[in-house]
Amino acid sequence: MTGNEIDTTEVLVKLFQKSNKANALTQAYHRYTLNYINALNYLETLRRQVEFNEFEKWCSRDVRCKKLQLTDLLVSPVQHVMRVPLILKEIEMRTEHPNEKKQILHIIDSEENSLRELDDKMKWLKNFERLLEIQRSIVWPSVFELDPKAFIPDFLKTPLAKQPCERLIVSPRRQIVLEGALQLLDSGKPSEAFVLLFDDMLLITRRKKGLHKKKSSITENWASTCNKQTSVHEPAYKYIVYKQPLSLDRFFIHDVSAQDGTANNLKNGFVLVCLNRFQQIVTVHTFQAPSESTKALWLSKLRDTMDRWKRTLQNTVFRNQRTSSNTSTTTVHVPESITHVK
Repeated sequence: MTGNEIDTTEVLVKLFQKSNKANALTQAYHRYTLNYINALNYLETLRRQVEFNEFEKWCSRDVRCKKLQLTDLLVSPVQHVMRVPLILKEIEMRTEHPNEKKQILHIIDSEENSLRELDDKMKWLKNFERLLEIQRSIVWPSVFELDPKAFIPDFLKTPLAKQPCERLIVSPRRQIVLEGALQLLDSGKPSEAFVLLFDDMLLITRRKKGLHKKKSSITENWASTCNKQTSVHEPAYKYIVYKQPLSLDRFFIHDVSAQDGTANNLKNGFVLVCLNRFQQIVTVHTFQAPSESTKALWLSKLRDTMDRWKRTLQNTVFRNQRTSSNTSTTTVHVPESITHVK
């Protein structure tokens, strides 16, 4: 290497070595990427003002913009984050010295870990935004609607008019596993239900179209690339909860075989038999999927999620109960009047 040549590996090591400055820069890119969609939504509101449109046109004539639009400039930091590992891999392929290759591979590994961390943050954010969307759109029927024949004293009608679980859905740890339309056989007649499988419960709802929101011309393409299944819930809907949420440890699944399905007109059907904590069967939900593959997907996700939830309960709630039970057992003192029976 001559005196005028740059040691690429040395430069890369200085740029990407772990330091407070490097970590701060990485986190800044992460925050920008996570808020990119919010920036586009805000830009859409600003473009409704004539003054802003004129200002944007004036700025775009600046030679430093290189004829790029504001949306092109906004997306460039996001693209930069995604391209860094690819560029580093190209450099590594053209590097011959083993030690230098090892250093560059270490940098690539670090950058890929950073991207995976960003991907996890984006998945969490997308899931949380969907939870907020569901909670805003969900309707919990009052106890009067759930049980019209129940006698409720007049002095309790006002306090019981609203359900206390209206903010149940949104939780930082709750994950949406699967959602979609299934046919629910209610009183022997099939009707469409929109079913939401979370990592701790199953929610059966009746979906009704609400007011249609005008889609942003900027954000629609970004949304389609972020979520391949947006067609399920793109329009504004109201979700009316059917009966009550089902905890994943309170029902078991009966898979309707092809023979039973044909005999009982339950093609692609499966049944959820629901129990209370005393193992009493309290209700039965019979579903039909639109296809065999959809049914297989629902059964697979239901069984896997139920198993995970039961393991979670065993490792947390039930373990704590056993621990407290053992503690209380060891601290109980039996009165002498009981031990000495005459």
